[in-house]
Amino acid sequence: MALYTGAHLVIQCLQKEGIKRIFTLVGDTILPLVDACADEGMELIDTRHEAAAVAMADAWCRITAEPSVVMVTGGPGFSNAISGLPNVFTSESPVIFIAGASELAEHGMYSFQEIDQISMAKPVTKGAWIINHTNRISSMISKAFRTALSGRPGPVHLTIPVDIQEMSLSPDHVYPYDGGNQTHSMENPGDPQLIDQAITLLSQATQPVIIAGNACRYSAIPRDMEDLVESTGIPMFTLEQSRGLLPDSHSLCFGYPDAALNSAGSHIRESDGILLLGKRLDHRFKYGRTPFFLPDAKIVQVDPDPTEIGFNRNVNIGILGNIGAVTRQLSAAAKLISWPNFDTWTKTLRKSQERHRISLISKANEATPLHPMQIFKEVEPLIDKDSILIFDGGDYVQWGRGYLLAEKPGRWMRLGPLAHLGKGLPYALTARLAHPEAKIFLFMGDGSLGFYIMEFDTAIRHGLPFVTILGNDSLWGIDHSYQLAYYGRSMNTTLRTIRYDKVIQSIGGHGEHVETADQIRPAVERALASQKPSLVDITIRSARSPLADAAIRAEQRVKRI
Repeated sequence: MALYTGAHLVIQCLQKEGIKRIFTLVGDTILPLVDACADEGMELIDTRHEAAAVAMADAWCRITAEPSVVMVTGGPGFSNAISGLPNVFTSESPVIFIAGASELAEHGMYSFQEIDQISMAKPVTKGAWIINHTNRISSMISKAFRTALSGRPGPVHLTIPVDIQEMSLSPDHVYPYDGGNQTHSMENPGDPQLIDQAITLLSQATQPVIIAGNACRYSAIPRDMEDLVESTGIPMFTLEQSRGLLPDSHSLCFGYPDAALNSAGSHIRESDGILLLGKRLDHRFKYGRTPFFLPDAKIVQVDPDPTEIGFNRNVNIGILGNIGAVTRQLSAAAKLISWPNFDTWTKTLRKSQERHRISLISKANEATPLHPMQIFKEVEPLIDKDSILIFDGGDYVQWGRGYLLAEKPGRWMRLGPLAHLGKGLPYALTARLAHPEAKIFLFMGDGSLGFYIMEFDTAIRHGLPFVTILGNDSLWGIDHSYQLAYYGRSMNTTLRTIRYDKVIQSIGGHGEHVETADQIRPAVERALASQKPSLVDITIRSARSPLADAAIRAEQRVKRI
């Protein structure tokens, strides 16, 4: 009989949760788990940096709305990986983060690469635990998935010492796994009375809006969103992981609520009735206060976490429940009443949005070095509704974020509030794994590329093609702009001009260099056709984005005050 160990049990439990692949970088204290993956038929995707493995797991959650698993060695591997956890935590992705550790009996004795992994992980996870006996493996993995998927999703951590992994077990005496078939994310509906009150309040508004945020991604579906806006006639804005849940091309979808990226968002400050679906009242929304919202605006907040309702600003109606279930309740209730006509309001929003797009396009021209908008204008015809768009960088990509449309959930990705620059590369790899049929476009600045450039090797080894469209201005662009605006000079924000296309060619990918507008589209088409991890290196001028302009104006206002 083949040896059956704690490591085998761990992998079997993960498989019962539907996990088919693990993102990893192999190291000493997870070798038994890695070996067990071969026995159990678990696919491993190994990266060149542990934080990249975390980013791939994060991207899997965002793209598929499913949980994922990342597994690294303890100590230094854990230290590298945990740098990616703050962004996973704030982006609310249900990542199960597993790390090895030295033998349990030697903990506290300065054992091999020993650090307090549990204490380090707690601030950036929904829960962190050590599995201290083989009879706890099943229950702790079940607990990890329940915690990650309940309420607002988020990452959890499990440390599994190497001796627990290596311990021999008898399959006949293993505690049965108590997860897998149970529903971790319950479809808890909202209070029916509050649903009716919310519909009454919103129907009495003259300029209402719906804003969808992160928590929608793992419970609501496009049909829910479409039914809600069409039942009420209320325009919707989407951000974070909700981008694409209602297509930007829908007549009642107005994209980003950020006025710097979308002028229609500036009108939210005029709204007298606001429905928040899983969106925190955070810094993006000035904590729910003036000037982002009117002081007397009526707010309905729907959230799966009771601690979020009314946080930073009191709301008129708070509805606790699963976002998808509550959205369906609201739609059903909306169909029972007559709604006012919001056409004048929606036309105002649409005119502002169209003016913003016209303003962006006006920046595009064939003068060299190229303006960033010329790149997005040239690439747009190659993008279809199934394409996956990833935006990674401080300033260059902001032009594209304000211009290109989000048409499907999980296919329009920004890094996140606490992300490392460069994480777009591992995101692109995961996008190819999740959707092998899709075109994958990674828009990235040259500063960002330097962080995780060797993940191109990961892509080549695993056969994961995508196209990187690099805006290369040899700068840390956004901070260079800030320095000039705030201090009248720049310091340490100039980079060397490097032919990154040649770097990618040298390690086996497809690379091209572009300097003129007429070269852009043919180069991108060749990159797509190459079926290799590709980079189109485009020389651009430094052009301060509308987002940078808005940040500078806000800073100057603060200084004047």
